[in-house]
Amino acid sequence: MSPANLSSCQNPQRGKITCILGPMFSGKTTELLRMHDRQMIARRKCVLVKYAGDTRYDPELVATHTQMKGQGITLKAHKLAEVEAQIFDPTVQVVSIDEGQFFSDCAETCDRLANMGKVVYVAVLNGTFERKPFPQVSLLLPYSDEIKQVVAVCVGCGADASYSFRNTLDKKVEVIGGQDTYRALCRACYMEESSRRGLDLENNDGENCVQSDQQLIKGDELALLDLPRKVFRAQ
Repeated sequence: MSPANLSSCQNPQRGKITCILGPMFSGKTTELLRMHDRQMIARRKCVLVKYAGDTRYDPELVATHTQMKGQGITLKAHKLAEVEAQIFDPTVQVVSIDEGQFFSDCAETCDRLANMGKVVYVAVLNGTFERKPFPQVSLLLPYSDEIKQVVAVCVGCGADASYSFRNTLDKKVEVIGGQDTYRALCRACYMEESSRRGLDLENNDGENCVQSDQQLIKGDELALLDLPRKVFRAQ
């Protein structure tokens, strides 16, 4: 490779996709905002994209359960195509997308943005409550230049947690809830709870569930948790 070609490859304006991947309660949005804020400090023109169906902590801004909020321009959309004019604006240098698994056009759009020379940060769930992949996440990973995998803390044993376990019997993929509905669990605790749930359903036909929301854990155990709300959405 000639020196001229090498110089071109090292262009600091070259596009890049960084995927922040992990289960619920693992700090994905916190890391997304940290990286986004660094770009703001560097005086680059940045845009945040918020999933319009997620109004848990702030109806307008990307926010965490600790009320850390993204700064600067924030766009809301159900599909990235709705804000295509803004994020593909030639003057925009950085695009940060929260809850990327919810956008049905996430992977293709992120690839196009990076190919235009933009820096793209995307926070996504690593799987559904059944440990099944979100289609857009599976498509996004091969396009990603960098994958930051984050983990939560298992509420069962305190180990690193990679899985999002649902405490209710609802089988829908899209369910809004917090510590009363979901727990972050490690592999061992996830398998143990899944096995226990199977036994409970077989022996008791769900009689031990709280009738209001079919909880599978006791209310006093839930009171010990201080975890944020999340949304799972089918593609």
